[in-house]
Amino acid sequence: MKERTESLVILMQKLKNMRVGLIELCATLIIGGLMIIAGIILGLDIASLIIKLFSGLIKPNVPNFNVINSFLRINSGMQVAMLLAVLIIVGGIVVTYRLTRTILKSVAAKEVAPAIFQKHLGLRIIEVVLGLTAVVAGYFMLNLPSQSLFNPLLPAFVTIVSGTYMLCHSLLSLVPANWFGKINLTRGKTQQGLHHYAGVFTIISILFALTMGALALSHDFNAFSQDIKRGTYYDGVIVSNTANIKNDVAQLKIKKQQTYHYKETKGHFYFVRNELANNPIKYVKSTGRRNFQVKSIKLDQLNKNSLADDSFRELVPNGFKNKKIALRSTAELNKIKGKTKYLTVVQLNSFDRDWPFLLKIEHKRAQSNLAYSHLYSNSKAATYQLILGMSKEMKILGYSLAFVFGASLIAILIIVVKAAKRDQKLVNERLTQRTWQSKTGLLFFIPAIFGVFDVLFGLRFFNQVLPTAYYEVWLPIVLMLLAYFAIYLLTVTRHHKVEF
Repeated sequence: MKERTESLVILMQKLKNMRVGLIELCATLIIGGLMIIAGIILGLDIASLIIKLFSGLIKPNVPNFNVINSFLRINSGMQVAMLLAVLIIVGGIVVTYRLTRTILKSVAAKEVAPAIFQKHLGLRIIEVVLGLTAVVAGYFMLNLPSQSLFNPLLPAFVTIVSGTYMLCHSLLSLVPANWFGKINLTRGKTQQGLHHYAGVFTIISILFALTMGALALSHDFNAFSQDIKRGTYYDGVIVSNTANIKNDVAQLKIKKQQTYHYKETKGHFYFVRNELANNPIKYVKSTGRRNFQVKSIKLDQLNKNSLADDSFRELVPNGFKNKKIALRSTAELNKIKGKTKYLTVVQLNSFDRDWPFLLKIEHKRAQSNLAYSHLYSNSKAATYQLILGMSKEMKILGYSLAFVFGASLIAILIIVVKAAKRDQKLVNERLTQRTWQSKTGLLFFIPAIFGVFDVLFGLRFFNQVLPTAYYEVWLPIVLMLLAYFAIYLLTVTRHHKVEF
């Protein structure tokens, strides 16, 4: 009779824990799902709005800009992104519900020793190989060339998740039986605990990778503005000497400048040959992903369909009109009718500090004369402002997604830790503090290892739309690991203090 009463008490406690856990789970996932969908829609809409406002005025010459522009305008892309978010939410509900539910038939029975899982070493090794193959195949699919960025995303995601589950299941089953009995989730059901733990490890690993990946991608958008600065040799062009312009130019800290004189007629631009020969204009040529090479414009490259000629004409007001570039001596230039004009190319001591002043000068110049509007719309400062604004919006979107994924990760960890501590109480504190710390350490850090590899290999997919998906990637990884380790220490140190 006494054993029956104890079993009923255990049953009621299990039912209460299950209801509380499910309420916490549903509330977290519903709120997280709404935040994911709202963040995707809001972030893409804001970024798309910025592109629509400025793309007609400014067409920056940066790698992959057109790909990003198309990405932000594709409605189907937004639909696939939201579908992926829904799949993550549904997967979290299914896996975590299986974790928190109680098998009523086994609860009323007497406590028995954990059953030893019959490990077949050969089968487990095969499972490890299959898991690794699935993960590698998923990463390979992510890097296949495709007309749409989203075509390989969903099958690759499913393949990577399946491979991660097989790896977690096989590795946990290889743990010695006498130690594995300490980390089972369900009384007397070691094999069921193995499946639960493999599922939990998988979902934690994916959420960890999504959180770290969102942080890394948010940081990667800084590479756009860096490439603008490296991909354009001259910081600005000054072609006017009015009083207002002179006052603004005085605020600039100029490191180096060079002035070229010319005259413009209906069919020609006449430049001084010696000025261009003695101080050739320079331009930057892209020789690969994030590789730039500075070159000098040779006189025989002008008036030819070449990057050098285009780079030269970008510095000249009305430079892309159907006019030839002719070279003359200073004396010959003076004999040509028309006003002598000049253009001064400048390099600043600190572009990051002075680009707003330079943009102000170019804006005033464009307002005073429409012939200068081309210089303004294609200037380094204007392009930098556009890319900087777009990057900030995309970083906000990335940090929002990282917050949502991180909150979901912490919520699931809390639910699992609570379940572990409840099990510890129900077996009369059979688990020691050291064993509980080992169990919690497994729960935290084995999925984190898989998550780090997911990030390092999965980021290659975004090389299609970013200058580089690995821009200072060590920084978000280190910050994420430090925060994760702090959460683990907080969980372990408060084990005896917190009552769940």
